[in-house]
Amino acid sequence: MEHKILLQVVGFILMLAGIILTYNPEKVSSKPIPEDTFLAIERRVRWGFLIGLGILLMFHHQIKPYLFTVAALGMTLTLGALISRLAGIALDGSSQRQWMWVVVELVMIIGFGLWYANQRT
Repeated sequence: MEHKILLQVVGFILMLAGIILTYNPEKVSSKPIPEDTFLAIERRVRWGFLIGLGILLMFHHQIKPYLFTVAALGMTLTLGALISRLAGIALDGSSQRQWMWVVVELVMIIGFGLWYANQRT
């Protein structure tokens, strides 16, 4: 039971760090904010993987079967990227290419979610 609680605490810390760095990526980088809206949003998306990894550690506590874990990893990492992308769109402005990536990530989440559900049964 302590193992599960430790994973949840570490997951929460990673998710919180990802949210903070998505909101303010300049905390760890001294690069200037790009003028291009697409690039300004993309600098936030990489921190979504911390959010996704945190979600995985909070809710998925097993390694075997491996395909089950791969499906969970794909779904949560993509969900974290999507959360960061939507935050970037809200903070930096909209870009047509970013909305295309939102749709692609939604389709990927649905695909991984269906794979996850099929592995579970």
